[in-house]
Amino acid sequence: MNRCWERPRPCRILFGASQGVLALCLIVSLVAGCGDDGSEDTEDYGNILNSPAGLILVEEEHPSGWMRPDCSACHEPRNSHRENRTGIPECDAASGVTTACIDLAAIRQIVVEQGDAGCVQCHGNNGVEP
Repeated sequence: MNRCWERPRPCRILFGASQGVLALCLIVSLVAGCGDDGSEDTEDYGNILNSPAGLILVEEEHPSGWMRPDCSACHEPRNSHRENRTGIPECDAASGVTTACIDLAAIRQIVVEQGDAGCVQCHGNNGVEP
């Protein structure tokens, strides 16, 4: 019986090609598994200013995530800060609202640029010591 590794060069080329196809499939699978194609529906926690410590997270209102530094493990960044539920007006230069307002676009930019590290600026350290 002829074995592939005993055959002349054409078989080795075929064998090498099948390894390349396998490697390509593996790479495509890994890359396709990256990212999130889930819903971009906003997370609704109501008016967080009415929470026990306002914007600062405390264990009583955040028990399952308390002492976790990786906010995005539970909170999809694409869904964060998409809607203003505070009752405070949104900043809008075109309408002349530029003070005593919430600038959601700027907050979303912080989320994009700083990721989890940006959360502590408004929400405190979530029980995680620096």
